[in-house]
Formats: sequence, structure tokens, C-alpha cells
Amino acid sequence: MAEPHSRKSVSSFAGRDPSAKAAALREILTETRLDEAARLAMQAQIYEEVLRSSRNMDSANFTAFHPDDLQRMVQAYDQRFLGGACSAALEGRPLSFRLAPRLTRAGGLTKWTKRRDRKTGVLLEEFEISVSSHLLFQTFKGEQREVKVVGLPCTDRLEAMQRIVEHELVHLCETLAWQGSSCKGERFQSIATRLFGHLEHTHRLVTTAEVARTRHGIQPGSRVMFEMAGHWLHGIVNRVTKRVTVLVPDINGRQYSDGHRYTRYYVPLSMLLPSDRK
Repeated sequence: MAEPHSRKSVSSFAGRDPSAKAAALREILTETRLDEAARLAMQAQIYEEVLRSSRNMDSANFTAFHPDDLQRMVQAYDQRFLGGACSAALEGRPLSFRLAPRLTRAGGLTKWTKRRDRKTGVLLEEFEISVSSHLLFQTFKGEQREVKVVGLPCTDRLEAMQRIVEHELVHLCETLAWQGSSCKGERFQSIATRLFGHLEHTHRLVTTAEVARTRHGIQPGSRVMFEMAGHWLHGIVNRVTKRVTVLVPDINGRQYSDGHRYTRYYVPLSMLLPSDRK
């Protein structure tokens, strides 16, 4: 096994110009290979460190967490797996962290924003890593199926959060090193597999659509009803995300492809009943 670059210290990058720091990160991402035992040991250390130091997580199946927990986790991965090369390559460009309740399908998201300063003309860049609080909190509630993130089974929310953060960290590092990132690309998947043991680039957390289908028998096309202002409205499920899009027949509404007119309502899943229930 090649000597893991993660044993370099942050001081190895001190004094280098930005392009050299990006090149150093590219070298690490391209050449680092960790055996399974070393990888699992470092991932377990990060798991324990984040849980122990968090002011918000009361257990591995936490009911609350904070952007600080994401930041602490990313910093720990950068130090252990990359020797600080990621933070060095950022070179003063802000990296922020966010909990994203509106991410209803993706487990996480990495944003790269660029703009020109109007006064100086200097290119300003910033990055943001978001993790779906909606999906994490909706999963690990006694579901019968196995929960997998990036192809790896997860037994609790903290493990799932780690796999999501690893995935987003690869996006961030690939962008810093090559000015772009795609999890469908061969390079991304090679990095994710060699560094973190990922087998896939997708997540199988429990979505609202799955909850609606398996626990309530509701899916697109289902006929449902819900109460609003003391009246029961009947409609057809059009889409299921964090809320359910229900089309209620209305002669004054918008015309859809089936030739009928509907008014669109966004309804919490908890408010819906099958039309034959009342």
C-alpha cells in the first residue's frame, strides 16, 4: 500500500502559491490509496470525535444537529485523510455549512459561487456544503429495509451523515483541484472509492415519497382528500416531495395535459386521507 498522503501536516502547504496548493491536492486525490483497515479506523475516530464534541447531538441517532457539527466533521476528514490539503487549497475562499430541510431527494449539496467585485473587478469565490436534515430525520425510524448511502449500509444517522459529508467533500476537493466536479464522472468515483470505500454515488435514505407510498398508500395518481377552512377537498396526487402536490378540480383553475382544470395545493402528508376513507 502506498504511504497515505493524509500523514502530511498542514505546514507542508505553508508558503505555497494557490496553484501549487491546488496541484498538491490533485496529487493527493490522484495517488492516495488507503487499505480498508486504515480507512475504517479513521472513519470510526471521526464518528466518535464528532459525537463527543457536539453540543447538539445527544446520540448517534440524534434529533438535532447544527452547521458546526458539519464543519467539525469536514475539518476532521481534511486533517486525517488529506493532511489539511483541502483547507490549504481553499486559500481564504469562504466555506460555509448549512442544514437543508428543503433537500428532499439529495442527501447533500455542494455549491460553488463566483462573482466579480464591482469596485475592484476581483473574482470572488465561495463554497457551501449542505446536508439534508429532512432526509436524515425521516430515516432510522424503524424502517424494514436496509438504509444505504453511497452503496454502504448505515445503522444510524451519524453514519449516514458521514457518508454524505464524504461525498460532498469529494465534490469540494475535485472542484478546488480541477475547477469542476461530477459524481457521475470516473475521476470522482475513483477518488470516492479509494479514499472512503464508496461503492455508489447515490443515497437510499427514506424520502417523503417512500413514506407516503409504504405507510399511507399514497403516490402520484392516488385520489385523496384533505380538510381546508372547514371543507373537504378531493383531488389527485400530482407529486410527492417534502409536501404533496394535490390537484383539485376547479373550472377556474389552470388547464393540464389531461384537458381538465385544477387548482394546485401543497399539502403536508399528515393532512391527507384516501378519498374513500370519509
